[in-house]
Amino acid sequence: MMKKIDQHRPATRLIAGLMAFAIMAMPLAALAQTQIKAPSNKYKVSDDVQLGQQAVREVEQQLPIMRDGRIDNYVESVGRRLVAAIPPEFQESAFRYTFDVVDARDINAFALPGGPMYVNRGMIEAARTEGEMAGVMAHEISHVALRHATAQATETQKFQIGSVLGQIAGAVIGGGVGQVIGAGAQIGFGAGALKYSRKYETQADILGAQIMARAGYDPRDLANMFRTIEQQSGGGRGGPEWLSSHPNPGNRYERINQEASLLRVNAGAGRQDSRDFRQIQASLRGMPRARTMEEIARSGQRYPSG
Repeated sequence: MMKKIDQHRPATRLIAGLMAFAIMAMPLAALAQTQIKAPSNKYKVSDDVQLGQQAVREVEQQLPIMRDGRIDNYVESVGRRLVAAIPPEFQESAFRYTFDVVDARDINAFALPGGPMYVNRGMIEAARTEGEMAGVMAHEISHVALRHATAQATETQKFQIGSVLGQIAGAVIGGGVGQVIGAGAQIGFGAGALKYSRKYETQADILGAQIMARAGYDPRDLANMFRTIEQQSGGGRGGPEWLSSHPNPGNRYERINQEASLLRVNAGAGRQDSRDFRQIQASLRGMPRARTMEEIARSGQRYPSG
């Protein structure tokens, strides 16, 4: 008996071969990176923007913002590189990411809903590489992109924008160590009034690592910054406060490195370190010693915004 010839078999084999080739040709990050889903949120995107902009006015009256064109331009350039690397599904055209440096020596940074970010001078001075500084910024950008502030307000049943804004303003006016912004915003890589859930911190770590890789930075530098903060806090006052507001840094170090192993750095998008970083760091270290956030809060000084 003659076997029936499957006339479609060559085409089937060709399609299978092409699919296999396409899979092999895909970037490793596209195959293996952790998939992130933005949390449920009952607020509108415009609410995030409104919250952030209203909080900016309070923040910039409470904190000494550095007005140095060279330093500002450098931090802005790193921030823009990272923002451009946010995955398309988490980009919001209404968000306006801005980057300012606070003249405070605490190792800290924070971002407001809708995009305004503040990086303490102490964070830039403490970082060992541009990648470590970029890692902190990528982590903060991730909280904004995932809309964690209003998502957390949604989870706690605080659906009225006025109540969230009131907590932001109250924390700003109230001052205190690390309590520059309240429940409507990310309170820093180091410490603050708002303690995001472990789930949200993990999401920001993972998305931050992915943003770094897309921007051309080694995502392991985000993990390394945890070690840098631990070492420079020296187990002193800043260390326990930072640890109390975040998941175990050892676990985060391991989790970020695990994610980094799944990612392929876009070598053409950025740089691992830069001469500009060293020059900016040297300029900051050559300036008069900055005050701590606690000293700034105690002074009660008000600053002209803008």
